[in-house]
Amino acid sequence: MQAHPNIPMPEPIRHIYWFAPFNLSCPSTRYRGKIPLEYLQENQRITFDFVYPARSLRGVLKFLGVFFSAIFFRKKASLIVIQKVCTNRLYANALKVLIWAHPHKTLYDIDDAEHLRTATNTLHFFLKNCAAVSVGSQALWDYCRVFNPNVFIQTSPIPYHGFRKKQRNEQLTIGWVGDFGNGNPISRAFSHKTSMYQLFFPQLLAIDHPIKLCLIGVKNPDDITEINHYFAKSPHIMLDIPEDLNWENDQWVYPKIRQFDIGIAPMVDHPFNQAKSAFKSKQYLSCGVPVIASDVGENSQFVHHKVNGFLCHTARDFAQAIRQFIEMSDEEYWRYSNSCLMGTEAYSLANYVEVFQENLLVISRKN
Repeated sequence: MQAHPNIPMPEPIRHIYWFAPFNLSCPSTRYRGKIPLEYLQENQRITFDFVYPARSLRGVLKFLGVFFSAIFFRKKASLIVIQKVCTNRLYANALKVLIWAHPHKTLYDIDDAEHLRTATNTLHFFLKNCAAVSVGSQALWDYCRVFNPNVFIQTSPIPYHGFRKKQRNEQLTIGWVGDFGNGNPISRAFSHKTSMYQLFFPQLLAIDHPIKLCLIGVKNPDDITEINHYFAKSPHIMLDIPEDLNWENDQWVYPKIRQFDIGIAPMVDHPFNQAKSAFKSKQYLSCGVPVIASDVGENSQFVHHKVNGFLCHTARDFAQAIRQFIEMSDEEYWRYSNSCLMGTEAYSLANYVEVFQENLLVISRKN
């Protein structure tokens, strides 16, 4: 499109200062931050500085170096991104100063309903004072739009990994990946642990069929003991709970996911979960693994009922869906599996970066 002669075209972003909320063990830090930045650097020659809060001397010095560079020597064609920082600690307050000093070409990125589990002063500051906001779901868009007119949805990506389901197991293997903890007392009502115990575990006990249950992400030894005790009287359910996991290297998890016959994503219907971006479901689907998921949050955007999985509205729906997979012929099962891969472009890394850059142009025009 040809520019109007009196309206200069916006200068494209060539450098990004990215301030993450946690280290690389956090999925959001990796999938919405570090991985897309590396892609942009390799394919678009966009350079970046990437930091997160750290107590080590090396970590503090790195933060100070990037912070002072951004506040006093900010590169001309640059973007400042504050990702999911919601606390009122030193790191967050320093970033408030940065945004106050340089409000133009700034972006706040968030993919969880942090307003439901933390104080909102810092969150609302960034929502109001950054030039634009990127979110992971429609529910977050609805919330953030009250504070900022420039909000866009950017679903968290699954980079191409090349691992695809190749063989249906003789013993039905059901898998789950995630953080099994309850979090703080506020989070208990909508935690993954609550969802599993309310929606999935009781239904699994009701199925009299040999099943292997693989739970990836149970870190607390007490939780492992509790789960083993829960299923102790059900010898037909074989538990597989791997403990040595490298969360900072994502390649290890997808070969494990493709060994599942079914991936599960139960979520209690709570406003926090309604704002989730279906990341777990997308991980399963990207491997060609059919999904049984609660019809909560963005799950229905990617899991299509009786096409690549089943959407559940009640706890009993999980048992019914599992029974359908048990009775399913190989031909029908592979139709489900192949259908899983048909929508991967919508949450690919390439699509994520394309949407990101389109919205950077919008930010540039408004600044």
